[in-house]
Amino acid sequence: MSEGLTAGCARICISPRPGTPLAGFGARQGVSRGAHDELYVRALVLERDGVALALAAADLLALQAAFVDRVRAAIERRIGLAGDAILIAATHTHAAPLTFTTFVDASERPDPAYMQSLAQAVEDCVALAWENRGPAAAGVGSGRISGFGVNRRTSDGTPVDEEIGLITVAGASGRARAVLVNYACHPTVLGPDNLLATADFPAFTIERLERALAPDGFAMFVNGAQGNVGPGHSSEKSAIGIIEGGRTFERARELGERLAEASLGALAGIPARGDLELGFATARVDLPLKRYPSSDATAAAWRAAEARLAALETAGVALEDTSGARTARMYAAIHDFYAREAEALGGKRLPITLQALRIGDAMIVAVPAEAFVELGLTIKRRAGRPTLVAGIANGYIGYLPTREAHAAGGYEVVASKCGEGAGDVLVEAALDLERRLFGCR
Repeated sequence: MSEGLTAGCARICISPRPGTPLAGFGARQGVSRGAHDELYVRALVLERDGVALALAAADLLALQAAFVDRVRAAIERRIGLAGDAILIAATHTHAAPLTFTTFVDASERPDPAYMQSLAQAVEDCVALAWENRGPAAAGVGSGRISGFGVNRRTSDGTPVDEEIGLITVAGASGRARAVLVNYACHPTVLGPDNLLATADFPAFTIERLERALAPDGFAMFVNGAQGNVGPGHSSEKSAIGIIEGGRTFERARELGERLAEASLGALAGIPARGDLELGFATARVDLPLKRYPSSDATAAAWRAAEARLAALETAGVALEDTSGARTARMYAAIHDFYAREAEALGGKRLPITLQALRIGDAMIVAVPAEAFVELGLTIKRRAGRPTLVAGIANGYIGYLPTREAHAAGGYEVVASKCGEGAGDVLVEAALDLERRLFGCR
């Protein structure tokens, strides 16, 4: 006999101590002075007929696949939920603790004590959501918002993805009590001059949604294909410490609440059902790896770029007139970091794991990268059903540009270790997972 849907949710605070280095901006000077808003890991669990799915999102820059795999295994041992059915994403805030070494500073390491407590928090959060399950109905739908995300690589700021993916969960009373918001945009309203831990605009989206769903409301945010989309600031200027106007908590609140209002306006039109079929599938995918010179050559180029910048600074050249040299040094550092990674991989391929979850007739594709928005839009357009793309999910390989972007260059392309054509491979692999999950051609 078929059983009805059950659902549960939970949240656990993961805010760092004052004095913790914050990840996201290489130009940031100083460590955390405290938290503007608390950072959380949040989890939503759905179960029906012996099939269970878990979706977790942490207010962090990113998480490596090895970390995700360890936590999934711990959850599977603890509550029996299949590891391949667990999605663990990072919201991609640029004001949270470092969780792995990046090209920003190859000598910087995450705090082992924080990483241990973080792993336990994610495990506990999913387990608590599992324990909190009760009879429920769920639905997947979408809303729209314009004038929010900006494509930071084009003169007119397009294309962007204006769709807001929504998962709503209603309790026995039929009233919505939980919502997952999926939207593609860098949470980088706050810039490198900010020294307070914050989830950025998603914090205010969640705050507004939970007020509307009170008294026991729950909301969580999962990013999308946001690789080249932000709230309107230059990635290259941010990377070298040039501060543009409007990077304030007031603006983060304004944007976050706008996203919440647009989401609330769409919820009423999403039917919730208790007989939704659930499913999951994963696939290992080999992406082309960018070709790099030897690490000896990239190290020499980095030292030369450092020397050129040092000479300008010694000569007293004004800060604003050294931006070209600072960008060149940053690019040289990135090349050197990734050249060493490529040598460690020992081949021409970059392996990743893609995941797809089924909720009724809708699909969630989890991508362990900052995929460009065009790739997310292509997956959605070609899929035969409502589709949410979860970015920075189940791992992190950095930016995943389109073939066209590779020809144009720029920060996101330099900061990607994916070779030309990786985006095409991603799209086809996502659609293959759809065929496996739904039995379609």
